[in-house]
Amino acid sequence: MPNPPKFFLRFFRWYCHPRLVKPIEGDLMELYDERVKELGKKKADWKFIKDTLLLFRRDIIKPASGGQRLNNYGMFKSMIKMAWRNAIRQKQFTVLNLLGLTIGISTCFMIGLYIHDEMTFDAFHEKDDRIYRVNQPFIWGDWDRMMASTGPNVATALREDAPAFEEVTRILSLGSLTATTANSGNKSNAFKEDRIYAAEENFFDVFSFKLKAGDTKSAFEDPKSILITEKTMMRYFGEHAIPTETIGKTIEIKQYDNSWKEFSIIGILENVPARSHIQFDMLVSLKSESEMMQAHQWKWIWTAFSTYGLVKEGTNVAALERDIQAIPPKWAPPTTERIFNQTFEEFTDGHPWKLDLQPLSEVYIAGSPTGHAFGPTGNPLFIKIFGAIGFLVLVLSAINFMNLSTARATNRSKEVGVRKVLGSERSTIVKQFILESVLFVLTGTVLALMVVQLALGTFNHLAEKQIEILPYFQNPTFYLIVFALILTLGFMAGSYPALYLSSFKPIESLKGKIKTGFKGRSIRNGLVVFQFTISIALIITTFFVQKQLTYASNVDIGFAKENILQIHNVEELGFETEALKNRLVANPKFTEVGKSFGVPPFVYSGDRYKAAGPETPVVQLNNLRIDEDYLEVLGLEFLSGRNFDSNRENDKYKVILNREAVKTLGWKLEEAVGKSVALASGGEEEHEVIGVVEDFNFNSVKQEIAPLILIHHYNDIVWDYGAGRSFYSMRLNQEVITNTDDLNQLLISLEEEMKQVDPTVPFEYSFMDQEFEATFRSERKMATILNVFTIMAMIIACLGLFGLAAFSAEQRTKELGIRKVLGASVTELAVTFSKEFTRLVLIAILLACPIAWYFVSRWLQDFAYSTPIEIWVFIAATIAAMLIAVVTISFQSLRSANRNPVETLKDE
Repeated sequence: MPNPPKFFLRFFRWYCHPRLVKPIEGDLMELYDERVKELGKKKADWKFIKDTLLLFRRDIIKPASGGQRLNNYGMFKSMIKMAWRNAIRQKQFTVLNLLGLTIGISTCFMIGLYIHDEMTFDAFHEKDDRIYRVNQPFIWGDWDRMMASTGPNVATALREDAPAFEEVTRILSLGSLTATTANSGNKSNAFKEDRIYAAEENFFDVFSFKLKAGDTKSAFEDPKSILITEKTMMRYFGEHAIPTETIGKTIEIKQYDNSWKEFSIIGILENVPARSHIQFDMLVSLKSESEMMQAHQWKWIWTAFSTYGLVKEGTNVAALERDIQAIPPKWAPPTTERIFNQTFEEFTDGHPWKLDLQPLSEVYIAGSPTGHAFGPTGNPLFIKIFGAIGFLVLVLSAINFMNLSTARATNRSKEVGVRKVLGSERSTIVKQFILESVLFVLTGTVLALMVVQLALGTFNHLAEKQIEILPYFQNPTFYLIVFALILTLGFMAGSYPALYLSSFKPIESLKGKIKTGFKGRSIRNGLVVFQFTISIALIITTFFVQKQLTYASNVDIGFAKENILQIHNVEELGFETEALKNRLVANPKFTEVGKSFGVPPFVYSGDRYKAAGPETPVVQLNNLRIDEDYLEVLGLEFLSGRNFDSNRENDKYKVILNREAVKTLGWKLEEAVGKSVALASGGEEEHEVIGVVEDFNFNSVKQEIAPLILIHHYNDIVWDYGAGRSFYSMRLNQEVITNTDDLNQLLISLEEEMKQVDPTVPFEYSFMDQEFEATFRSERKMATILNVFTIMAMIIACLGLFGLAAFSAEQRTKELGIRKVLGASVTELAVTFSKEFTRLVLIAILLACPIAWYFVSRWLQDFAYSTPIEIWVFIAATIAAMLIAVVTISFQSLRSANRNPVETLKDE
């Protein structure tokens, strides 16, 4: 029998009135057992916690010892009045405290909202706790890396061999297709659709995407049926289109052979929630791809599908996962033997072809597999980084409150003395100060929520999110979290000041002679050192993040990526596009023009090859189809051999390798030209190597350069002949294109050129250097947010230092007065006063540097090309932190040094 959380059960028994404990606890336990059966233990535990907290109210709590009740409103009211008067009397202290708490709590809330948004992807599906994605190893090379794609027959095998699945469904990305609503006579209003997928009839039995109009029961039965989102409907049929009236209308989609296929709209879906790892605009029936689906020989290596399973209720998923490991060895051998001429054991080469079941709740945020074709993938590292920063900033704000509270010890010492003389117990004084702390945190929380609401727009822009805080106010759990935060932070921030202030002896307090021992001073100094250690570590880390991004942007990738313009959708113009190329070549605004079936940094295509000859090992090579001019556009260096030659007919069956491919094939650089490479599949056709180019980054510089084989675009032996997206890349003539207006005119003329060839093809373009920059989009987003939170942490740390300086000024007033009487100058006094604090900052710097070095070095390990960890960054951060600290201290040091000794020594 599962048990509820012990802490909250004991808490309930502690506060509940003795005569009510048994009946209420019985009801709670009965309700808990029912929820465990209906909702599961995790959700039942949360609801039990909520119930125990909500029961903490006046008519249920028990009386305290001494005849006083916990809900003694008279004393409580008196404490609130005293807290209010103290806050009004010491306005500077109040403002600084509220500022620190508001910054800390608002930062914590903002990060909490971000983390909650990231962690709750796909939670809107009704059966989310029973949905699993099937992952498998990257069978095209690194078997230790998992990928989110499978062959279509994985689903077929699971349906037959794994009865624990209630449903198994597949989705297939159809790539980038052009669609229009027009009849065949006019298709000028065409749109490029990158999020169009093929799905099966049971797709909506697994996922809970909602319809605005139509019926999901009959969805995808007809191969010519299509469902579109409401946003897509407005794009094709106007902003005032009505979903029910759109049903039955048709959309035509251009196929890879440039023919047009007509689809009938059978449903209008609500726009896909932002927190869905599957993002689509159109869904067609998988039956529409019947020709490809019937090609059985490819069904285990056509890894373009995502496969999802809905397990039956009560399924032991761990046992199910163990059972399905028998599926690949049973089903895949015919494919490996037919396609690759290898047995299953030879193909896997000792690596297990395992099938992993990944819970839907982890698909987005797990970070592994790193990507998929159907939507966004989260980064768990960002969650850890921002979560740690949020916690630390909150702790810094609590420390700041402690320092500021102890800094006003002299001001409240007489109050404590009077109250003790009048009979107040220390526990009562402690409660007073704890209450004041909780009230400060409560006020700071209210202000923080207002700040979050005002700042969310900017934060969403930086984080590329659509977070709203108002919906959280409709969730009781949110109030419980806020309530727990206020109490926890209030007790944590107020405990040390309460114990410290309540420890004053009445006689010393009334005389104004407060003695602070070495222990108390060490604690306060330690808190400031901790604050600055965290802040300086964040500053150093921020410096290195920016330095790495700058380094990655300027690293030598093997060619000049600047000034290369790329025209997309060339494949839709037909295979023969020489006429367009001739016009581009004749344009004086270009110095080089070339065609390719892929462009850096997105060259993902690859295949299995081997050196020609008996018993040579099979290796994985990336491949890129190009024409004879594309390498001239990039300006690559040839290490040996030559480029493709359009005047040599047989050159279309030759290949060019990069240096890494030569190494992978086991050859020496000087002997590669003239050797042959064979496809490790089918008839194992051989291709002579005619050239070797220097390595260059054809993917993100976050990755090491992989082996690459360059294939002529007219090579009709390799299986992907004529398939995939193609581009024209042109290097701009900088002598002709001298300003933005020239570039804009060029783009307009290129669009007209495309329309003359085929007006239905959307004109899209990109610049290669911007594409490389885009590969660091998530890191730049992280860096921007990190900068903001670092500034917040530094502000809070400075407030803490200011508090300690104020405390020290109170304690050393007479010392500085005596020094001044004895002839010390203002400058000497300021230096004497500041010396203690600069020592604390120096200690913090010594602690922060190794901490920052450790985390920065760990982070840089994820980059193939990383900036060196140089000492000047630590020096710059040290100088910046020291300057900030000196400016913070200078106000108190100059103020103390300029005080009149007559005033400071008048009671001696």
